[in-house]
Amino acid sequence: MRVVFFRRPKPKAFNYKPRYYDQEKEELEERQKQINQTKEVAELRRELDKSWHKSDKKTKREALKRSMVIYLIIAIALIYFIFFM
Repeated sequence: MRVVFFRRPKPKAFNYKPRYYDQEKEELEERQKQINQTKEVAELRRELDKSWHKSDKKTKREALKRSMVIYLIIAIALIYFIFFM
């Protein structure tokens, strides 16, 4: 029997094994996560396009109104000069 004064204990090994591991499930979840992220980006783009389209429609409508008013003024001025001068 030996007497050892400076004996160090061995470190405990880490030996964890998950009980239930399904590689296909992990891959499926990762793919679903990526698909959801791309859907969110697509939805954001769609919303931006809608808002830009609405503002574009609005400006076109306002420009059309302005041009109609200008054409009416010119038509009235021409009618006045033709018939009353």
